[in-house]
Amino acid sequence: MQRLCAGGVQSRLCFIRCFSSSTCLSNSGSPHAHTTERARFSSPTVSLLGRTFDVDSWTNITPRVVSKLGRCLHRRSGHPVSHVWHRIENYFSSTFITRVGHPRFVVFDNLSPVVTPHQNFDSLLVPPHHPSRSLTDTYYVNSGHLLRSHMTAHDEELIRSGFDAFLLVGDVFRRDEVNTSHYPVFHQVDGVCLFTEKEVP
Repeated sequence: MQRLCAGGVQSRLCFIRCFSSSTCLSNSGSPHAHTTERARFSSPTVSLLGRTFDVDSWTNITPRVVSKLGRCLHRRSGHPVSHVWHRIENYFSSTFITRVGHPRFVVFDNLSPVVTPHQNFDSLLVPPHHPSRSLTDTYYVNSGHLLRSHMTAHDEELIRSGFDAFLLVGDVFRRDEVNTSHYPVFHQVDGVCLFTEKEVP
């Protein structure tokens, strides 16, 4: 649990890392291509999920990783990742209920994986020279955008929008060395709940 001060209101921020799956997006090609292949884009721009971005010296995403965008296996009926996600969602929606009988946690399952360095790092107080910011650890679209490396990249914007309890699910991307337990594209569920000082014993 981490203390959060925003807008003069002091609350406690509770993160819940529910599950992470890294085995469902691989294909028959060489998996190591994700971490060794350098970006090869013939044009000065790259299109991702209907948006166009300039390519610059920070660009290190690869066509192979780009091909994984938008698959959203957690939203595919019958897929194992979808089954796991729905069990988590059903637990929270049936266990945590508001006074008027509605689920306390709001669900976000289709947020864009393209975020800014501020969202992915600065908003979570990641130090400026932390290794996770490096080109060897994170997939950069360009100097101003990257593929999120964790779902908590969306926490600040949702809290500032007034949400105090929510679940996030989606694909995340990291330049991991591929082995039996690591893959550059995997799924993550995060839960956030804010409490006032009076609500915390």
